[in-house]
Amino acid sequence: MESTFPYEPLPAKSIRVIKLLPALHTDDPLQCSIRTVSLSHERVEPYEALSYVWGERARLRLMYCDGARFLLAKNCYEALVNLRRKFVPRVLWIDAVCINQATDDEATKERNTQVKMMGEVYLRARRVLIWLGPGNAATSTLFRYLPIFGVLDRISDDHPRLENILYSLVAQHFDVNYGVLARHKRSQLVDSMTAILKNPWFERVWTMQEVAFGRKCVIIQGQSSVDWESFCRAYIAEPNLRGSGRTAGDLILHRWRLYLSLRGSSLQKIPRARFEGAKQVDFELGLLAEIRNMQATVPHDKIYSLYAVFQTMGVSLPDPDYEKDVTTVFVEATEAYIRSRQSVDIIAIIPPTVDRPGLPSWVPDWLSRNRSNPSLIWKIADTRTKRLHAAPLLTENTGDGKLGVMGKTVGKIAKTICCPLIGDPYFTTETGYAEALSSCVAWRSLIDGIDAYPSGKDSRDIERTLLRPYHTNVARGPLGEWYRWAMHCSGTAPPVDDAVLDEVLAKRKAGGGFLVFVLDTGYVGTAHRSCGVGDLVALLSSLNPLVLRPREGNRPREFRIVTPAYCEGAMSGDLSLEPEELEEFVLV
Repeated sequence: MESTFPYEPLPAKSIRVIKLLPALHTDDPLQCSIRTVSLSHERVEPYEALSYVWGERARLRLMYCDGARFLLAKNCYEALVNLRRKFVPRVLWIDAVCINQATDDEATKERNTQVKMMGEVYLRARRVLIWLGPGNAATSTLFRYLPIFGVLDRISDDHPRLENILYSLVAQHFDVNYGVLARHKRSQLVDSMTAILKNPWFERVWTMQEVAFGRKCVIIQGQSSVDWESFCRAYIAEPNLRGSGRTAGDLILHRWRLYLSLRGSSLQKIPRARFEGAKQVDFELGLLAEIRNMQATVPHDKIYSLYAVFQTMGVSLPDPDYEKDVTTVFVEATEAYIRSRQSVDIIAIIPPTVDRPGLPSWVPDWLSRNRSNPSLIWKIADTRTKRLHAAPLLTENTGDGKLGVMGKTVGKIAKTICCPLIGDPYFTTETGYAEALSSCVAWRSLIDGIDAYPSGKDSRDIERTLLRPYHTNVARGPLGEWYRWAMHCSGTAPPVDDAVLDEVLAKRKAGGGFLVFVLDTGYVGTAHRSCGVGDLVALLSSLNPLVLRPREGNRPREFRIVTPAYCEGAMSGDLSLEPEELEEFVLV
């Protein structure tokens, strides 16, 4: 069976909406009519926009649209059956129906235009309905409680004297005892919240934009509902509801910040007062880093799903075009962001460790999930340093997948000291500890041979560089004895202690992907083990050191980014950058 509904071309600045016809029984056939609505007018016919997960399309369900057959994925079908009223129609916008999803040229052209308008579609909607699927009694109980947490949190902040009185009143109906849920009820609510947070809706990249622009958003699961603000406020106010599966930097908080930032905005520009200093750019970069861990049916949507968000933030990304290959989409979006923000900081959001064929090393790979090996370096070292104001941001060699940037070479890697990875199948506790100690002896020998460090620092201040991939306070922790031996007791037997051995290996599991490097200019530092002898360490524009690998062949000054680096004496403006010292680096 195939869909037989005939799509007509849409006028400019227009969308389709469906009128979902009422039915008395849930098993009655699903029927709707479809019509065109212009968004050019200040006032449009009221409609609600659906935010949901498409899900698998293996088992399609039948709907009749203006009498023609229309096939829907199961999740979409269940949402419409659940939202259908008994006696009056309901006007909805839903992408699977209102946008032609065919693969011919006309459908692709329409989809490009509609995706560009998506922010306005949700902004102009009377409500955004977030469909999470079928519910149960536990869902109903949780949704009754959630608004209470937010209210009590506000009371405790604004009216502390009323807190105890209102808690007592609430406790009579909601089993809350002065801010602490009854144990059995708390366990039930945590289980229900954990189940909801595992819903694939929270992993879908499009939902970031859909809730960001919604004037009023409502979460619906089965027959139960709760407004988006109450859900988020309760999640933030009551840490016990989060369980152990999510952290403070999770997807709920990203959506909540985005919602608060864009709420009430036009699509022209976000109110600047909502961000201070560089916080807007920091938030943008955090958002761009997070979308790599989110799901998109079409890889292009990793960028296109945030098109309207960045338009509102003052960043002009290329118009959606699904006929382009995804590499081109990523390259064009990265270059557009760099030019718009006059900063290359986007390079640092997803540090590369391996090459993906066809993708330039300066372009984040948004298709790679949870690739965090070198991220610890960025935590150790702030990604920004002094801007090279005397140089243009991008050179004339930018284009065709290349990025020309001015910078300065710190030095070439002449030597590396590296411990083995724990994942090696031939690795044993004894050999691992011996090799860890061996690398410390090599480091100790190197430090002892330093007469004068290039930056003028005392060699004793350089010693701690070895331990930066572990922890800056290691000397005062369980590894203190081992640290003091490694740093000051060359020629003596190492400490033998099972607890110290276990701690060394535990830290090596976390930091085993890092090595210590020595540059031909005398600088030392740490970086991911993917770098090697012959690679350059350089400062580019506003970024801290990057390890660059010269491109093979007769292509002078062309490099691939290997990994970020910590380089002692060359961080955060430590190294002077005079205009006459700058040279061009063409990143490929």
